[in-house]
Amino acid sequence: MVVLVCTYSLPSATSLDTDEEAFAALLDVVVFDAACMSSTTLCEGERVQHLVEYYGADWCEPCELIELEIDRLNRTDTFVLQHHASVLDDSFFNASKFKFEYEHRLLFIPSIVINGQGLLTGSSQGLELASVLSQRNTTYTGLQNLSLNNGSLSWNAVHGDRVSVWVTEPVEHESRDRTHPNLATGMMAFNASNGQANLSAMQSQNGGSIVVLLERAGIYRLVTDSANPTGGMAVFDGERATSANQENTLSPGVQATAWTVILFIALLPAIYMRWKISRQVPSPPEEE
Repeated sequence: MVVLVCTYSLPSATSLDTDEEAFAALLDVVVFDAACMSSTTLCEGERVQHLVEYYGADWCEPCELIELEIDRLNRTDTFVLQHHASVLDDSFFNASKFKFEYEHRLLFIPSIVINGQGLLTGSSQGLELASVLSQRNTTYTGLQNLSLNNGSLSWNAVHGDRVSVWVTEPVEHESRDRTHPNLATGMMAFNASNGQANLSAMQSQNGGSIVVLLERAGIYRLVTDSANPTGGMAVFDGERATSANQENTLSPGVQATAWTVILFIALLPAIYMRWKISRQVPSPPEEE
């Protein structure tokens, strides 16, 4: 598959009316079946209520828990777009890495971005996904007269400045007997004012979906959706950081005081012996 990735300069904050508009935003999400790419019949996509962008990795053991939780979602109003942003994965995708590092500004895998607004990081926070989705509401709008047939996408965007098109495919896990149902394998981006795009370079070989996003380009401002501040285990490229341990770690000053007390207690027997010796009166020398 030929993959074309377009990057955009960040919007100037001085040209925007409010502070909120200085950040990126997910404005609309429409999903097509990948078969529409080669269909001569005009296809109309389905607008979903929630877009879950899941950053995982095949080498990441905590990710298995998150993926099982995603499998149990059973929600027809939610699409899960999985990203492999780690170069250690055979299925690594550079566009996913760019979104992970520069647009979502994430540090750890596993991480979950919900509707371009909420963030769950680590295995324990990821298990809150179902409850978080039940509490979030969206009103996606902006893409009108959207259609896809024979590799040609057309639309009318009433707001936003970028239309991002992601191809997802079912991809086998490197080491476990399971399949990632919607792993990102292709991406193209277009100016929202163009109104049409040729997607023939993004043909999917194994089924999957075409995910069309209308966005205000830039850096997303994500807020935690978790009721669990520790977040459990978070890993990235093989290096592990346990948030819960970091949360409970003593400050350097407290650690220094604790070690001083421990060393003092350890030296108490020696200090006592030295004090006892110093209290002894020396015997007078014997006369000859």
